[in-house]
Amino acid sequence: MLDAVTVSEPAPGGANDDLLLVSGRWAVVLDGVSSYPVPDVGCQHTVPWFVSRLGLHLGYGLAVASTSTLPNLLATAIEQTAAEHGPACDLGHPLTPAATVAIVRLIGDQVEWLVLGDATVAWMLADGSASAITDDRADHLPDAPVIVADVRRYDPDFVARVRNQPGGFWVAAADAGAANQALTGTLRQQDVQRVGLMSDGITRLVERYDWSWADVFAHVDQRGARSLVDAVRKAESDDHDPSRWRGKPHDDATAVIARLAA
Repeated sequence: MLDAVTVSEPAPGGANDDLLLVSGRWAVVLDGVSSYPVPDVGCQHTVPWFVSRLGLHLGYGLAVASTSTLPNLLATAIEQTAAEHGPACDLGHPLTPAATVAIVRLIGDQVEWLVLGDATVAWMLADGSASAITDDRADHLPDAPVIVADVRRYDPDFVARVRNQPGGFWVAAADAGAANQALTGTLRQQDVQRVGLMSDGITRLVERYDWSWADVFAHVDQRGARSLVDAVRKAESDDHDPSRWRGKPHDDATAVIARLAA
């Protein structure tokens, strides 16, 4: 069983495009991809609408289809969400609403995990060591042009060419085939003490501010899940040069931290 504590808060002054779902044997974190500064992405729906529908279908699949693989469950959820868009939405547009995905599931004596987009699944083993898997393919695109507008970001025209394309990076959007590009793996339950699922609004503690994954788990043990948001906001505020990072100075911050209970 998963014995979880959770937190999900929007970036200061914004709305929360993240979503978390937790049961006794699985957990999900979705992080809605921020809208790009382009006139039209071919869709009449908002990012929160997409995230909520994807979460609904993914949670249902995890609840009732216990033998299906995680990529298959994600693919089905993407297909079902796409079907709800309706004819007014151009789902062939490369910048249609999307989300990153982190899933953990207990099945048999295994801990299964999946990450797609810049989401993270972390774990602490019984021996006290901690590690994580982050889908960081978007950070390793060759010759990726960065523009500076409101923030440093990839040029939207470039993103439109490489998102959900071979050699680019992958997110959950309208093409169910993206689910087959997710990173997946398993751990033995007997080896795992805790697991964590996090959006990149939390993982910047490690990626930018020199925390270790063991620090993340210890911080939650000592101060609770909500303290991760306090810590990341303080690190962002104390950052002497936040403009050096690609992405927003603050982001929605979501985490599920769970102990594996007998």
